[in-house]
Amino acid sequence: MPKPYTGPPPILVGYDASDDAVRALDYAARIAAASKTMLQLVYVADDTVVNSAWGVVFDDSGVQATARRLLAEAALAAHALGVAKKRIRVKVAVGSPIGVLTQLSENCSMVVVGRRANTSYTRQFSGSTSVGLAASVRCPLVVVADAAEYPQGPVGVALDASEDDCAALDWVLGNPLFAGKPVTVVSVCKAPQSRIFRSSLSPEQIELAIQQTAAQQATLVGRAAARHPDAPRVSTEVRYGSPVDELASFSETVSVLVIGADVRFPTYAVGSVARGVMTHAGCPVVLVK
Repeated sequence: MPKPYTGPPPILVGYDASDDAVRALDYAARIAAASKTMLQLVYVADDTVVNSAWGVVFDDSGVQATARRLLAEAALAAHALGVAKKRIRVKVAVGSPIGVLTQLSENCSMVVVGRRANTSYTRQFSGSTSVGLAASVRCPLVVVADAAEYPQGPVGVALDASEDDCAALDWVLGNPLFAGKPVTVVSVCKAPQSRIFRSSLSPEQIELAIQQTAAQQATLVGRAAARHPDAPRVSTEVRYGSPVDELASFSETVSVLVIGADVRFPTYAVGSVARGVMTHAGCPVVLVK
């Protein structure tokens, strides 16, 4: 009888054999193999399609059989990437993909999905599933971009120096997945924008704003470092401009970008910066609430 699993909470992957799901599986499997973490692969048959007026063309047994076949192929791919067979679980579920993955995320270390925004048109937006999950999942969400190759840089953390919130940095510094890896924290000093008034700052004013952001950033990073004395030293960077543009540019230099994701009332959706980074980042993005 095999020993019960006692490792970290499992990594959950929503899998449907699409190109972005394959990318998500590849990324999650590599993390699971390196950390000896359980990998849970879930195929969700969307009940809004199966039970719609067109649902008569679907054979439930056929859908189940196809799902099991796809998951079996995914499990073999994960095993080929180094995940032990005993640490791979598969599940077929019927329901809303967002609802099912949110419910299953309760006891997971992370949920990994693809971006579903690959063409020149759809890259203007991140997929509805990833955006919905960003607000609803109960653990960090990893959105895997469609880049051909990810940069082999440090772990990047976006820190809003104007907010007293270091959840993303605390998650990285306390996470064994990143033990020993260099960490770079970036804060963006936002350029003023207005549809009516176009305020222009002098170079001196811009430099002062950057210095103030750097001082606030140093305070927050120092507090986080004190909470994680065994974590590697953190390097810092301050940029000036549009947060989405600057973070997208920064993402080209790091292996993964971790950002805080606040759920906004009354829409219960993540903010525009998080959505923009999910869409335009050149590396996998982790959203930590």
